[in-house]
Amino acid sequence: MDGAVPLPPTRAPLLWLVLPFAGGIALASDLAPPADGGRGLLGCAAAAAAAAAWVGRHESPAARCGWALLLAAGAAAAGFVHAHRQAPQLAGWDDRPPRELDVTLRIDRLFASDPRGRMQYGLGQILAAPELAPELAGLRVYFSTVRRADRTPPLRNGVYRVRGVVSPLPATGGRADGFEDYLRNLGVAARFQRGQVLAVVRPPGWLDRLAQRARGHFAGHLRLGLERRPELASLQVAMLLGEKASLSPEQEAAFLRSGTFHIFSVSGLHVAAIASAIQAVLLLLRTPRLLRVAVGLLVLWFYVLVVGANPPAVRAFIMVAFLLARGLCGLPGNPFAALCAAALTTLLLDPRQLFGSGFQLSYLVVGALVLMGAPLAENWLAAWRPWADLPETSWNRWQMAWRWCGRKALGALAVTVVAVVGSTPASIAAFGLFTPGALLANLVVVPLASLALVAGFISILGGLLGLPGVSIFFNHAAAVTIIVMDRLAAWSTLLPLAHFPAEYRAPWLAAPSAALPLVLMLVGAACRWRPAAGGYWLPVAGVVLILLACVRLG
Repeated sequence: MDGAVPLPPTRAPLLWLVLPFAGGIALASDLAPPADGGRGLLGCAAAAAAAAAWVGRHESPAARCGWALLLAAGAAAAGFVHAHRQAPQLAGWDDRPPRELDVTLRIDRLFASDPRGRMQYGLGQILAAPELAPELAGLRVYFSTVRRADRTPPLRNGVYRVRGVVSPLPATGGRADGFEDYLRNLGVAARFQRGQVLAVVRPPGWLDRLAQRARGHFAGHLRLGLERRPELASLQVAMLLGEKASLSPEQEAAFLRSGTFHIFSVSGLHVAAIASAIQAVLLLLRTPRLLRVAVGLLVLWFYVLVVGANPPAVRAFIMVAFLLARGLCGLPGNPFAALCAAALTTLLLDPRQLFGSGFQLSYLVVGALVLMGAPLAENWLAAWRPWADLPETSWNRWQMAWRWCGRKALGALAVTVVAVVGSTPASIAAFGLFTPGALLANLVVVPLASLALVAGFISILGGLLGLPGVSIFFNHAAAVTIIVMDRLAAWSTLLPLAHFPAEYRAPWLAAPSAALPLVLMLVGAACRWRPAAGGYWLPVAGVVLILLACVRLG
């Protein structure tokens, strides 16, 4: 893992905004909002940005340092105010008992639940509250509503008049140690339980209703031909549409302990695979480049709506959109700059995502792959030179196939190693598990999952075109890969030393430990991965140090 190779561009000016902006959001979780609503801090942020622009015209080292400090201070102040304005807290209710109220509720997100269950759960925002509790207006809430056979259940982006019991969540922050901490990290201020939908104030838009109907049709296409194997059909629907509630407890435990449960959360892997399949279809149709990107993004966004527009899928869509736009505008290939732009956009849309384990793992893993994965893969591929003494024109087919297989295996191994190095500290904080077996399991499961996702996409496309035979064929092809993934996940958990319960020795160690691998990868990329600066071993040594000094295995 030593040596250095030419790196892809990693210059990202937006990093000067993303990091302090995220720091301001983090401060907002521990500090009370300003009394003036943040107008003073926003003025300071604007003044700091203007001063930074003026100081930046000078070339002296002191001016450059001042420019960086002023810009960082302005971005931090803006992040602090933005976080408080986007997620206000319920003040003055800590000593009040739960009370029943009628409110106007907008549904922002629905959680997957058992279709036969009596309750529907999700996240929403109170748009209007009664006069006796006006402070509820604008708050995010975790709600539960009773399913009624005579009424349509609430849908995403619909607005409803609902009667239920309101109780506040504690306003204290902290790491995600349970469902209440998970809700607080999303900016949820209260629970709204045992809700009864009284009336529809505004139904969802036509696109949301279309996505809801399409979800049912897509699930039907994915089950064609698998009626006798409902467990395989459930796994395929869970992978493509994110319906994790259809997994059995044994399946869920096996994939979680093997470190491969992420394939059932519609996120970067799913959106990237579907985006590639869409672009491939449009390319086969010889669509012009501009139209291909525009149509591809529209179809991809509809898929995100079908799976519920959950935050991981939206984040992945933003990443893909920036990457495609970069190429469309003729800008030089710099995926790290596109990643920073996607992160800043995500935090502007919803600053509370910063505290979610999904956001942290997504950007940690993708950042690791961009900074270290690509150059490490190139380094290993440069060292893979079978039959170097023979001219390539004299190779036979077996030798060509061996080199091709070796290159694919080394590339996949480099990507998997870097993903595991970048995500291990954050995974311990999020799931309380250290999974060394994830390296082997992901090396096989992720490529198989990509194949299953593409097969599922073709199955859905065949169903939409009225070709059930195509759907049945590709559903069986996906079923074969799913069987292998299921058996591999179950088998990998039986290996010795495959997974351990783990926790940090002190809660405050979780955040810096999760960020350390990416920081070391930034240092390595800045040093061009020279062996004298630690080479590719630097992030690995950092993770080993975290495991030895900060983590308690048990």
